[in-house]
Amino acid sequence: MLATLKKMFGGQSGEPSKPRAGRVNLGRRFTLVAETAQGSMSRVYRAVDNESGRTICLKVQIPEKSQAAAARAEKCERPDEGEIGMKVSHPNVVRTLEYGLTTKNEHYVVMEFVDGPSLRFVRETRTAPKLEDKLELLAQAADGLAAFHQAGYIHHDIGPRNFLTTREGQVKLIDFGLAIPNTPAFCRPGNRTGTLNYMAPELIRRETIDERIDVFSFGVLAFEFLTDRLPYDSTNSMATMLARINSEPLDPAKANPALPRTVHHLLRKLTARRREDRWPKMATVGEELRKLAIPVR
Repeated sequence: MLATLKKMFGGQSGEPSKPRAGRVNLGRRFTLVAETAQGSMSRVYRAVDNESGRTICLKVQIPEKSQAAAARAEKCERPDEGEIGMKVSHPNVVRTLEYGLTTKNEHYVVMEFVDGPSLRFVRETRTAPKLEDKLELLAQAADGLAAFHQAGYIHHDIGPRNFLTTREGQVKLIDFGLAIPNTPAFCRPGNRTGTLNYMAPELIRRETIDERIDVFSFGVLAFEFLTDRLPYDSTNSMATMLARINSEPLDPAKANPALPRTVHHLLRKLTARRREDRWPKMATVGEELRKLAIPVR
């Protein structure tokens, strides 16, 4: 089914290792090959582990951000991003190999290196042109997110850039920098973090949350992946927030009438504005998507 993707992205992976004890001198331990991403909190590199010879992904928190993050984490007892990653083991979740502190007091995380594009790139370049291929990619993404929830965490930043596709055509959930334990202490009102285009209405309203904020974000991702439209068409950030709170999302049947009605129905359930009407759990979404993966004739 994913022959095109596998042909383009075929590759290999290694076995996970244990967390590192003691502080690590990054300059001695790793050879940095290229910076692959930079956010407000950290820098991400393709690197070679000089101990194992393995090509890995190295995420290093920006020093001044490390101090602020450590203070917040200590105050609320939020687990380290690396600690969260080590507790989630699934083929559709990036493997965390090691985490800890550097000799410069920076937080770092070592992960498997995924040498392939994000789902955003796949959509924009039409790498998966057939509906059944798109549904299979989404099903794998759903399985990874379901495993993350099963481990007891809410991702809090689901979007197409946080799913990578390996060279073997396998989808991997990445980036646990905003993830929180799914417990009352962390789900209280007030935490409005994430990516606005994919943010659930209850999160924007600063209400108590649960894993259904990730279900909504996944629904927006799936809607965009299958229709090339977002369910909310506002261009201004405040207008986007108001639309998310006060209006119903775009009907997928209008966004892409060619999709089967069963796909339209699933997208409506995933992006329901009221969480009571939303698809309740990610655990069954992957299976549902595979049921819908019927070739268009």
